[in-house]
Amino acid sequence: MSGESRYQAYEADLWERLAALLPSVDDTENFRDCRKTGRQEAGLWILTRLLLEHEVPINDRTRAEIEVLAEQWGERLVRHDEIIACARDSDDEASIRLLPDDSSTPIDPAQLGITDSSLTGLLVVPWLECLRCGQVLDRVHALEPWGDLRYLAAYYAVRHRAASDAAPEIFDGADLHSAFELLLTCS
Repeated sequence: MSGESRYQAYEADLWERLAALLPSVDDTENFRDCRKTGRQEAGLWILTRLLLEHEVPINDRTRAEIEVLAEQWGERLVRHDEIIACARDSDDEASIRLLPDDSSTPIDPAQLGITDSSLTGLLVVPWLECLRCGQVLDRVHALEPWGDLRYLAAYYAVRHRAASDAAPEIFDGADLHSAFELLLTCS
């Protein structure tokens, strides 16, 4: 199975798992229809609104999967606070966390020991951390001429927080799923 078709199967499975969290059959169908009709952004809005409204508890992995899905569809900035605010599953062992804003300050790759020349002039934003193994999934952004980070990440990097001498795995901006899969390798 090619990487793209494997991702399509993963995304279809993820949407079904997320649909199963929703409180009513109508809500579930509305959410599914959004994906079928290419309105993923609307589906993410429906999902987060209903998870919050009905206080549906979700585990850390599901929270991270929603965050990655929102990133993929250009909705991360809009949905991030909602995703964080979703009720926590009290039976869940902490596994993946969305790094708080103070840990997500953009930094020069060299400060993390990242010497990959393709990242020269870009900034690394720590994003998701595996609490079991210490791997971190970073978003890597270019700066706009006015000083803000470019809206979409140019690359994603997976590195080990404690191993500054180990080279990170660098993924093209279109390959977010592979970067997230690597982060999950120990989970």
